[in-house]
Amino acid sequence: QLTGAVIESLTPTSYDDILKLSHCINVRLTHCVINPNGGNREDGVDIMRNCRDVAFSECDVGAGAKYAFTIKGGSSDIMLHRVAITRPGRWVDIDIGNYSSTVPDAKTGRIMLISVTRTDGKPVRVRVGFAEDPLIVGGNVKVLRCQSLALKLYVWFRRKFWR
Repeated sequence: QLTGAVIESLTPTSYDDILKLSHCINVRLTHCVINPNGGNREDGVDIMRNCRDVAFSECDVGAGAKYAFTIKGGSSDIMLHRVAITRPGRWVDIDIGNYSSTVPDAKTGRIMLISVTRTDGKPVRVRVGFAEDPLIVGGNVKVLRCQSLALKLYVWFRRKFWR
């Protein structure tokens, strides 16, 4: 477990997920550059397995082949504050509440997106599945309703029939 950590100036370059947080409590990441050019096979940041009280502040994050951020698996109290998406995802930039095989019945919640933007000026695209709707303050963020409904159905199906 990673508790009470402050990580600054992080600049990794490849792999599946660039930064994966699992079972983390009270983590602060500030002034980080994470995956600025993409090229990896999964996400820039994967927050999963009941992470709590995690904050990214003044960070630049690029998507890999999937998302800049995926937040799932019952994680809660996650804040993205003045985060810039430097390399957008293919269809979605931030994925909240996707299926998690390790904690399939844990709902993700209390996600705050404060002044989150994309460096290309377009809206940050957010998809919400088995999760509470995020609190969005400022920035340029758009919740994709159709994709969110499709994700909710997918997660429901996985939870009910693919255990």
